Amino acid sequence: MAQQQYKLNIPSLDLKNGEKREVEVEGIDKAKILLVKVADKYHALSPRCTHYGAPLVKGILTGGGRLTSCFNVGTGDIENAPALEPLAHFPIVEKDGAVYIEGSEDTIKAGHRSGDVKCAAEGQEHVVIVGG
Repeated sequence: MAQQQYKLNIPSLDLKNGEKREVEVEGIDKAKILLVKVADKYHALSPRCTHYGAPLVKGILTGGGRLTSCFNVGTGDIENAPALEPLAHFPIVEKDGAVYIEGSEDTIKAGHRSGDVKCAAEGQEHVVIVGG
């Protein structure tokens, strides 16, 4: 199923490698995404940390594509604690002199996506996790 396209409030993709920019998503009240360029490739992600809510535009971006030590910019997946949920990652489309992302309004507003964690017990063993 094709995703809705939402125009970004920027004239073009003009970031340098290692640069980040938070941009508004037109047509969705107070919605923003984070544009990132790593290794000559652009990525559009949720703009806030899923652990603390801090703006990721102020975070550290490594040359290998890790953002604030927690997230993979190529997928939005969690690579390290303390992130609680993965970031949403949106395809970017350039057309008619404008820049768009593809996604659902709900995901853009949520600022994250649900993790695809699947766990199933095998055998008769039991595990107890203790901690707080």
